[in-house]
Amino acid sequence: MVSRYENEFSRRYPADRIQARSQVIELKAKPEECAALARRFDLVELNNLSAVLNLEPKGKGSLLLVTGQLKADVIQACAVSAEPIISSLDESFEILYSFDPVDEAGDEILIDMDAEDPPEMVELQGIDFGEAVAQQLAVMLDPYPRKSGVSWDGESVDEAPDEEKAPQTEKHNPFSVLKDLQSKK
Repeated sequence: MVSRYENEFSRRYPADRIQARSQVIELKAKPEECAALARRFDLVELNNLSAVLNLEPKGKGSLLLVTGQLKADVIQACAVSAEPIISSLDESFEILYSFDPVDEAGDEILIDMDAEDPPEMVELQGIDFGEAVAQQLAVMLDPYPRKSGVSWDGESVDEAPDEEKAPQTEKHNPFSVLKDLQSKK
């Protein structure tokens, strides 16, 4: 028996429902979906996740341009001190989907690093816009969140030592030995 995996925030739309005309879709995660996404992305909490998607068919219906605005209230653990960091995301994104099947005729794949990303392929079951929003959230999250005032060595950035209090150490010049040798001649 094959189990079909659905992500934590699934909002699947059939291809024929989204391919025909321009439309706006509003998505909002339920509290249990936010909790599941928080576990998936190793967040302390995800208190809110919503997105407004504008769907615009392109290329005589063979492409679908999705422009979206994602909003989320996130609590992440500081990578240095593990203290909670509260942040609000309000960012736009764009995804291009293709309804045309992939041409797998060639064995060799050439990748042009300067070219735009290829369109995402639409699955037979349609597009899961919830998963697309979840993936955009993952990209927008700070991979190494750091609480303000904490440096990577664990010291507080605001508490820089005073020059007067710092012990005065004489700088050692590595060439001073050569100078001493030359003066002995």
